[in-house]
Amino acid sequence: MEYAFLALSVAAAVVNNILLHLPAFRRCKINEFLFNIGVAAVWAALLLAFNLGIHGCGGLTFLFAALYGCVLAGFLFCKMQAFVSGPIHLTSLVGSSSFVLTTVFNAVYWKEAVSGWQIAGIVLMLAAVFLITYRPQAAGRGQKLPLRWKVYAAGFFFFSALTGVVFRFHQTYDAPHTNEMMIFSSVAVMLFLALLWGGRCLYGKRRAAKKGSAPALQAEALAAQGAATQPAPAAQPVLSGQPVADVPPVAAADRAVRQGGEEASSAAPSANGAARPAKRAWVSALFVLACGAAGCVYNRTNIYLSGAMPNAVFFPLFNGGNILLSTLLGCLLFREKLTLRQIVGMLGGVAAIVLVSNCFGLL
Repeated sequence: MEYAFLALSVAAAVVNNILLHLPAFRRCKINEFLFNIGVAAVWAALLLAFNLGIHGCGGLTFLFAALYGCVLAGFLFCKMQAFVSGPIHLTSLVGSSSFVLTTVFNAVYWKEAVSGWQIAGIVLMLAAVFLITYRPQAAGRGQKLPLRWKVYAAGFFFFSALTGVVFRFHQTYDAPHTNEMMIFSSVAVMLFLALLWGGRCLYGKRRAAKKGSAPALQAEALAAQGAATQPAPAAQPVLSGQPVADVPPVAAADRAVRQGGEEASSAAPSANGAARPAKRAWVSALFVLACGAAGCVYNRTNIYLSGAMPNAVFFPLFNGGNILLSTLLGCLLFREKLTLRQIVGMLGGVAAIVLVSNCFGLL
C-alpha cells in the first residue's frame, strides 16, 4: 500500500511541476500573489475535508502554524516563480536536492550521525549543481539560465529545506496536532501573501505618483510660459453660435462619418468579446484548483510516507522519480534540450540523493 501512495505522490508532484511551468510556455501572465493565495485556499479546504474538521489545538499549534505558514508562503512563491522563469528539469532537481541542507542541519542541531556515504553524497550534489548551472563564455549550446531563475531557484532551495526543519520541530513538540497545524498554516499563507501584495501595490502607487508629479509640474510651467509669450489667435467667423473650422466640407463630413462608425462599433461589442473574460476566469480558477490539489496531495502524502517507510527508501524513490519524470516530460512537452554536461549533472544529482539518503545503511 505504501508503494501505491508513493506512486501517487510522485505523479502529483510531477503534475504540479508541469502545471507551474505551463504559463511560461503559453506566454501567459499571472498574478503571483493572487495565484498562491488561491493555492493556499485550496490546501486549506482539502486539508479541512481530509481531517473532517478541527479536533483540538493549543497555543503551540497556532505558533507553529504561523511560523510554518511564513516559510510555506516563501516556498510556494519561490517555487512558482522558479518554474515560470526556468526549465523544469533544473528546477525540479533544485527542489528535490534541498533535503541535503536539512540533513546538514539535523546533523548539527539534532546531533544525528552522518556516514561517509552521506558526506560523499553532499559533495557529489555540489558537483552536480555546478555541472548543470555553469555555462562557459564560449558555449553555444544549451539554455542560458537567467538571473531571475537563479534568484528564485535559490529561494526555492532554501525555503524547501526550511519547511523540513520547521516541520521537524513541530513533530518533536506538537505531533498530535499535525493536521490542524497545516490547516491553520494554509490560512497564514493567505494572510501573509495578502499583506505582501497590498504592500507592493501601495508602494507601486506611491512610486508612480512620485515619478509623475515632477514631469507634470514641469509641463504645466512650460505650458504657462508658452501661453504668456504666444500671441492671441485671430477671431474666427461664427455661424449659429459655432466657429467655422478651416476644414473643407467634404473632409469634415468624411471625418464625422468615420467617428460615428467607430463610436457605434465600440458601443456594441460582439458576443465573443463579452464572453471571453468569463471564460478566462473559469480557466484561471480551474488552473489554480489543479495546482493547489496536486501540491496538497503530494505534500500530505509525503508526510504520511516519511513515517511509514524508511527514509533511506522513501527519499531516493520520490526525489529520483520526480527528477527523472519531470525531465522526461519537460523534453517531450516543452522541447527542453539538455547538453551532455547537464545530463551528467542530472544523473549525478540522482546518485547524490541516493547517497545522502544513506541507502547503504540498510545493507
